Amino acid sequence: MDKNIAIKLTKLSELQETDTHLNDIAKLRGTLPDEVYALEAHIETLSATIQERTALLTELREEVVHKKAFIKQAEKKCQQYEVQQMEVRNNREYDAITKELELHKLDIQLAEKFLRTAYGSIEQEEVHVEGLCKLLASKKADLILKKEELQIILQASEAEERRLHEKRKETRTMLGEPLYLAYERIRKNVPNNLAVVPIKKGACGGCCIVIPPQQKIGVYERNKIVLCEHCGRMLIALEQPIDALLFVS
Repeated sequence: MDKNIAIKLTKLSELQETDTHLNDIAKLRGTLPDEVYALEAHIETLSATIQERTALLTELREEVVHKKAFIKQAEKKCQQYEVQQMEVRNNREYDAITKELELHKLDIQLAEKFLRTAYGSIEQEEVHVEGLCKLLASKKADLILKKEELQIILQASEAEERRLHEKRKETRTMLGEPLYLAYERIRKNVPNNLAVVPIKKGACGGCCIVIPPQQKIGVYERNKIVLCEHCGRMLIALEQPIDALLFVS
């Protein structure tokens, strides 16, 4: 038995156990962190939409005020032209004033048409914005509840999680960077995130494929780190080396 390899195998097993505990803590939170993130993103989108719609409403209202003022001025001009019509001296002047009068009346009609459309748009936008504001208030209330729920869970596991992260940091240092990176690479590439598994009843504890006798002996001897030929996980032995060697022989 290579004592250095045996120590590293023990540390790999401890690291896997630590990561499993950290995963269990993460599972306690469930989908809450994702739900909080999604709510925050939704609230941000709603707020931006409300700002855009409110700006549009302000613009429409300002345009309404402008058109009303324009109509008043145009009506005043029409009155002046109507007075002038009565005072013209020839047909040429009369036709010119009549044309100006018709143009101003057309401008008034167009402005009034715009106002009718604008009033309808303003009413629709007000209803829309009101609905969005109610939805925003509801989502903000949901976010407060979700954050409170998540905070309770975080506080309950905070000390344990801190301890596990400290232990993980120490174990990583003892393993060395190359071996730790190999562990992380395997852990990310397997479905259950188990990079280090024991031999159980002669099979890999990860994929449950039977381990060949010669490879099994290599695991029990602890002179090197042995990977499962099928799934690539690091194999460790839970049994005593002597008992295990008798078993495989």
